Amino acid sequence: MVEQSNKLLKMFEGINKNLYRSNKIVELYKPLNEILFALNQDLDQLIITDKKEPHLHEQIEKEIKKRGLISLYKKMDETICNLKEEIDYFYDQIHRGEEIFEKFRNYRTYVFENPNKSKEYLDKLINIFNIDKFVLKFNVVGTIDLSEVAKLIKGQKQGINIVLPSENVSLIYEEILKSKPIKFRIVYGPLAIYFEKDNVLYIEAPSKKIELCDSTAKEFNAKLLDN
Repeated sequence: MVEQSNKLLKMFEGINKNLYRSNKIVELYKPLNEILFALNQDLDQLIITDKKEPHLHEQIEKEIKKRGLISLYKKMDETICNLKEEIDYFYDQIHRGEEIFEKFRNYRTYVFENPNKSKEYLDKLINIFNIDKFVLKFNVVGTIDLSEVAKLIKGQKQGINIVLPSENVSLIYEEILKSKPIKFRIVYGPLAIYFEKDNVLYIEAPSKKIELCDSTAKEFNAKLLDN
């Protein structure tokens, strides 16, 4: 058991390291992109010049020969073709990772057409997960009058949190999101719902619950972000 656990940790260390390294490809690709973009512009200009200025034909031929451009171009073309073939191959292989990572996804951002759709979705989740009450947790509480907020949403203040009966969740939209720029989340066990906006919800939960959240969100035509 310990040996298997150690192998698993070692495997994840490798995945983690190589994903970070692969994300640095953008830094390596940018210079190549600039080179190829500039080369493409120069070739376009050469083609236009050859068509419009036939009297320069001999000079163009002379410069191409003197600089060995045919050989250089062929080497560049072969390199780019080989690189594309390798990238296509590894993309097909690595793309399989999406399936395994999505299987274990434990968070998601949902964007709804409007606040009403967001609220209807939340009501549906309450029924699906049989939620009787939420705990409201605030990012910053020093400048918030929790007693006032609890009164507005008909909840009960408990320390630095507010316990809210699930049937009053619509008051979050009517009393907090419309008037108070407060960052907060509602929590029920391992389920945590963050209100990014009144129509944008960020949910953290075990992967099986996220699957349910995903399928339910589609019923309300929500956009599921793959962040």
